[in-house]
Amino acid sequence: MIRRTAAQFLLDSDALRTQVGSLSEGQKGLLCFACFVLQTPSLLIFDEPTNHINFRHLPVIARALDAYEGALILVSHAPDFVKEIHFDQIIDLAVL
Repeated sequence: MIRRTAAQFLLDSDALRTQVGSLSEGQKGLLCFACFVLQTPSLLIFDEPTNHINFRHLPVIARALDAYEGALILVSHAPDFVKEIHFDQIIDLAVL
């Protein structure tokens, strides 16, 4: 289960054997997303979840958040990323 989830976030076995402090900022972010998936919380709150994430990883994170079944509060300045996630309700503070 852990290796499969890590693989969904493009984390290979070398990354899993590396101490967290030695991972890149992007790998640390991906590891956090993998942990969230494994923990299945009922609420996720993200403020700019795409910061420090390599552009090739953004679709992976978007798919994981789109598949997430709990409540999600997301703040992002990356409209292309946000478009990949289905939301039941959106509050666009830029228009208020």
